[in-house]
Amino acid sequence: MTLLHEPAPRACTDGHRRKARHTPRLRPFTETVFGCLPRADQRRWAELYIEALLRTPGKKSVRRLAESVTDSPTASQAMHQFVNASPWDWLAARQGLLRWVEQQGGPAVTAWTLAPAFIPKRGRHSAGVHRRFDPLLGRVSNCQLGMVMLATGAHGPLPVDWSLYIPHGWAADSPLRSKVRVPDDACGPLWSQATKLLRRAVSWSPGRQAPVTADLSWMPDHEAFLACLARSEQPFLAEVPDTVHVRRVTSRPADLPALTVRQLLTDRGTADAAERQHLLSLPVALPGAPAGRARLRLLAQRRPDGSARTWLTNLLNRPLPDLLPLMRQPRQAATVVTTLSGDFGLQDFEGRSFPGWHHHTTLVSAAFTYSQVRAGSA
Repeated sequence: MTLLHEPAPRACTDGHRRKARHTPRLRPFTETVFGCLPRADQRRWAELYIEALLRTPGKKSVRRLAESVTDSPTASQAMHQFVNASPWDWLAARQGLLRWVEQQGGPAVTAWTLAPAFIPKRGRHSAGVHRRFDPLLGRVSNCQLGMVMLATGAHGPLPVDWSLYIPHGWAADSPLRSKVRVPDDACGPLWSQATKLLRRAVSWSPGRQAPVTADLSWMPDHEAFLACLARSEQPFLAEVPDTVHVRRVTSRPADLPALTVRQLLTDRGTADAAERQHLLSLPVALPGAPAGRARLRLLAQRRPDGSARTWLTNLLNRPLPDLLPLMRQPRQAATVVTTLSGDFGLQDFEGRSFPGWHHHTTLVSAAFTYSQVRAGSA
């Protein structure tokens, strides 16, 4: 049975003592981030859940989370209810999280980074679960594929917004989606779901456009995503596999044929230039781009084994040294995702529903961000 109201955390007077706090400044944080939650009991459970994520070592099961912050025997049930079934707007809470970060001082968002989060799952009934190659495990596994937008500013990359990829098999099965409350507008190709996430996060920080960074090696339809990026006015720098197709842009009027980046870099003249430079920069365009429009830069860095790391960017006039911090962003983001999984319970969500997954990732983001910002200001 679905409860309409979660039991409030028990007061000391009824024999169920709330355990001593280690985070005395948490209340103002949760009031800012989760002030959008409509009920006082929801806001109290948000605070307890974040406190538990910060304090509980090892696996973050609901039972262990509850035991770390309260003596109430019903707390784990109420905490599970708050995350899985209680109705609250996770997008409003994520905007509140970004607002709190901006209130802590330092520069506003200087870069956005899109990163994947592969979350292993047993069974077939959790929202969006499917078989996919997990580059961290090096094999195909049963998993959910989350995507996270991280905002980089004074406190490093911080996870702000999330999307849960809903694959085609789920999109075609309305009863399956209905069972775990996946909305119709959550479906679509991977590149389009990533684009929607990017546009939403960027819209939360109006004003000067911060560049978007990503390593797209994990995205099968990365060329469609790149084409969408190139058509937009959003500045970007993306690491790409050398199978991406590009056209070399020259002063000659005739268009050159599209080649893969690998083919372009094995051209004798290009290869010789790459040997002489630490970081090669070439003017290119994506196939199908109108002449004179959507011009990009291909950046290539040779590895000792002769292979190359390659990036595409529309930041045509930025000096190469200024691009180096952006080129490092995806690896820093991957480190954050690893920390979220190992230390903040990203992979420990005990539920199957689409709203529950979004509630959990929002709370995980809030706990990580609070810990990072407070550690930096200590």
